[in-house]
Amino acid sequence: MVGKPCASRAQDFFRDLGTSRSSGGIGPVVPSDYTYENASPSGLRPLRPGQDLSVTEAQEEEDKFNFALGNFRFGAALGVGIEFNDNIKLSQNDRISDFIFRPVLNLDSEWRLSDLNTLRFNIGLSYAKYFQHSEFDTDGVLISPTSEIAFTMYTGPVKWTVRDRGSYQEDTYDIPDVSGVPQYKRWENQAGLDADWAINQSFDLTVGYDHYNLWTTGNSGQQDLTGFQLQDRAIDTIFVKPSWQMNPAIKVGVNASYSFIDFKDPARSDGEGLLAGPFIEWQISEYTNLYLEGGYQSLTFDHASNFEDAAINQLGLSATDAAAVRASVQDSEDSHSYYVKFEINNRPSEFFKHRLSFSKTSEVGFLSDFITLYNVEYDADWKVTEKLELGPTVFYEHYTTSGSLGEKADRIGAAIGLRYHIRNNLTLGLDYRYIWKNSNLDGLDYYQNLVFLSLYYKF
Repeated sequence: MVGKPCASRAQDFFRDLGTSRSSGGIGPVVPSDYTYENASPSGLRPLRPGQDLSVTEAQEEEDKFNFALGNFRFGAALGVGIEFNDNIKLSQNDRISDFIFRPVLNLDSEWRLSDLNTLRFNIGLSYAKYFQHSEFDTDGVLISPTSEIAFTMYTGPVKWTVRDRGSYQEDTYDIPDVSGVPQYKRWENQAGLDADWAINQSFDLTVGYDHYNLWTTGNSGQQDLTGFQLQDRAIDTIFVKPSWQMNPAIKVGVNASYSFIDFKDPARSDGEGLLAGPFIEWQISEYTNLYLEGGYQSLTFDHASNFEDAAINQLGLSATDAAAVRASVQDSEDSHSYYVKFEINNRPSEFFKHRLSFSKTSEVGFLSDFITLYNVEYDADWKVTEKLELGPTVFYEHYTTSGSLGEKADRIGAAIGLRYHIRNNLTLGLDYRYIWKNSNLDGLDYYQNLVFLSLYYKF
């Protein structure tokens, strides 16, 4: 997988193929995507120069690069895998199973312009070929959500990072409020600039700007009437994060961000998002650290959204009747609530580490203005032997959607990954994932089993 073709965590496979859970555009909300600690309010963890990495992170960085030309280092890894999926469409009744061939190519590079200035580029490419249902074959090449180009430089005490993260994905697993849809074809790009000013040894100030775009292609097939075009949007986010290192073990601060949400389709209302709250980072011991953040979050919209416009237009109603139907099903809700992000990491030995996280946030919805999402996740890395690694992950989600036809649903998932290092550069992997959804709306329940056998070679 990207950067870590031999990683032991099962979630690494699912994330890097674009099937991890994200927040619908405001920023990742699941620690397995991007850790909360040292993350911007938009969800992106800023890149850090080599001298700021931990010993483990520095070693992982070194392992990614196979070749060097002066100060330019790069690495490549190839993988092939066979997946069995018993519910491609995440459907309650129309269950379709198939075997899928997935080749993967990962490229990582770093150009150290000086001791402090670094240019990084990484990209993950993959493809999905279905054995029996070729209509679901990848439309082009999948680009991993972890693909990124970033430049880090220093001007005095200020560290600047310019970055761009882009992807093309088709899976629907990462959208909680979607059922019965085999593919969600979308391009995503998030570009930004942030400045981290070390005012003194105790005080730090980070400010930044992110621009996010989502473009969709094709049709969802959901109810045969709802097109992906309702998802196309741009989000501009400005954020500020002052922090104070109280002592070597405790850092406190405030996260604040304001987002402008602009949908392309007039059926969806534009809006604004506000998030602000204090946080604490606590190094409890040499082996355990904790991150906790919470505060106020709002998502407000300029007018009502009409998600059923396309369906209503096809009914041939009079203007008066059509307006009455729209008024009965439109979404005119705003969200004013609290948010929480919690994460605790523990590494009792060099062979085992694990993490527990919880979050409660409001996110841009798929067929609603917003969803309120609760998420709990546990994952672990266990080096069973010198050559064998084991990585389990379990999660629980509960969400509610806005609007008169609001949905309430639960999702439970579990995954386990096995990695056997045949040689230092050759790894055999076996992954299994189960996910179950229970919704209060008819026809939106589903369960899915997925098995993935893979072989990775790092040059």
